[in-house]
Amino acid sequence: MRRGGSPALHPARIVAVSFAAVIAVGTALLSHPAATVSGTRIAFIDAFFTAVSATCVTGLLALDTSTVFSLFGQVVILTCVQIGGLGLMTLTTVLLVAFGRRLAITDRTAVQDSFHHSRSPRLGTLIKYIVAGTFATEAAGAAILSVYWIATHRFDSAGTAIYHAVFHSISAFCNAGFALYTDNLVGFRDDPLVLAVISALVIAGGLGFLVGLDLKDYLQHKYSLRWTSPGTRPVARLSLHTKLVLIGSAGLLAAGTVSYYLLERKALFAEMSGFEAWLNAFFCSVTRTAGFNTVDYARMSSPSLLCTMVLMIIGASPGSTGGGIKTSTFVLLIANAYSRWCGNEDLHIFRRRIPQEILDKAQSVVFVMLAAFVLAVSALIGVEARGVAPAESHKQFLRLSFETASALGTAGLSMGQTPLLSMPGKLILMLLMFMGRVGPLTLALAISIRRSRGRFRYADENVMVG
Repeated sequence: MRRGGSPALHPARIVAVSFAAVIAVGTALLSHPAATVSGTRIAFIDAFFTAVSATCVTGLLALDTSTVFSLFGQVVILTCVQIGGLGLMTLTTVLLVAFGRRLAITDRTAVQDSFHHSRSPRLGTLIKYIVAGTFATEAAGAAILSVYWIATHRFDSAGTAIYHAVFHSISAFCNAGFALYTDNLVGFRDDPLVLAVISALVIAGGLGFLVGLDLKDYLQHKYSLRWTSPGTRPVARLSLHTKLVLIGSAGLLAAGTVSYYLLERKALFAEMSGFEAWLNAFFCSVTRTAGFNTVDYARMSSPSLLCTMVLMIIGASPGSTGGGIKTSTFVLLIANAYSRWCGNEDLHIFRRRIPQEILDKAQSVVFVMLAAFVLAVSALIGVEARGVAPAESHKQFLRLSFETASALGTAGLSMGQTPLLSMPGKLILMLLMFMGRVGPLTLALAISIRRSRGRFRYADENVMVG
C-alpha cells in the first residue's frame, strides 16, 4: 500500500471491487434471452441473485439451474463459480504475500506463519502453483466421474456425461453446490463412488490450496530426508496453520457425521441401510460448506437443522473456496477459552505462542459474523413474516434462520425458502452472500494493515464481565 494510504489500493477495496465486477458481468449475461431454455429474459433480480450466488460460490437458487438455464446460461454460471473460487484463493495469496513483505518483521512473520511455514516462494511461482493445482484437482475429479458415468451408461451420450462431470467437479472443488439436477444430488444418495469423489473435491477446496502446498512440501521434504545422513537431517514439520486446519476440519467432519447419523437414523435415514445412512451422514457433514444435498433439508429434525446452521457458519478454512468464520478461527477461539479457563495468560499450541493480535482478529471476525446473522434474521422476519399468523411465523423463523446461515456461510444448503422470498428478502440474502465471501477477508486485512498505536495510553480500569 502506498505511504499516502491511497484508498484505491487498499487490499480490502481490491477484493470487494473485483468480486462486484464479476457479479455485474455475470448478471448482464444471465439477463440475456440466450441464457434461458425458453429464450426469454428472466427477472433482473433473479439474474442478479444467481450471479451473486455463483460468484460467491454459495449455491442458493432463485431459479432451477437444470430447467431454466440453457447451456450458455449454465456455462456463465460455471464461469462465475470458477472465477469466484479460484479468484479469491489467488487474490488472497497475492495480498497476504505482497502486503506481508511490507509489514514490520514481527507482523510479517505472524502473517506468513498463519498460511505457510516455510519461506514463501516468489509471488508468480505461488500463483502458478495455485492455478495448476486447482485445474489438476478439478480435472482429476471430472475424469473419474466421466469414466464412471460413461461405463454405467448414466447419460444418453458420452458428451453429456463429460459435461456433467466437468460441471460438478468444478462446482464441488469451488464449494459452490450448483448441480444440473432439480433435486440436486438426491439421485446419487446410494452411489458411493459419486459421493466419494464429490466429497474429496469439496474437502480439497475447503482445506485451502496453501494447506495442500504445505502438505506437499512436508511429504516431499520428509521423503528426501531418507537420502541424507542421520546427523545432518533437518526437521520436517507442518506449519501451525496447517495443523489447526486439519484438526478443525477433521473434528468438524467427525462430529457432524456422528450427529447426523444419531439424530436422523430413525427419521430421515430410516429407509436407508446402515452403510447408506453413514454415507449420507458423512456427506451432509462434508457439504456444510458446499451446498450439495442428498436429502431434503426441509424434512430434517430441528436438532439436525441447528447442527447444520452451526457447521455452515463455521465454514471452511482460510484461503479456501469456502466461506464462514473459518476452521482455524474456531479452533483458536476454543483453545483460547480453554487456556484462559486454566488460568494461562498466553495461548500456546504445539509449542508455539499465538500473538494476541491474531486472537483479537479472530474475535472480531466472529463478532461481526454473528452480529450480521442476528440483524439479517431480524430483517428477513420483518420483511417476509409481516402479518403472518403466529404458528406459520414460527415455522418461517426456522426456515429464514437456516437460509440466513447458509447465505452468510456461503454454504448453499436450503429448506426451499429462497425461491419464495420477495425482492427485499432476496436482496438481504445477496448482501449476506457477498459479505460472507468477501467480508471476513477484508475485515482481517483491514485489521492487519490499519493497525495503529496511539501516542499515549490512558490509565487502566477493570470492568466486570461474566
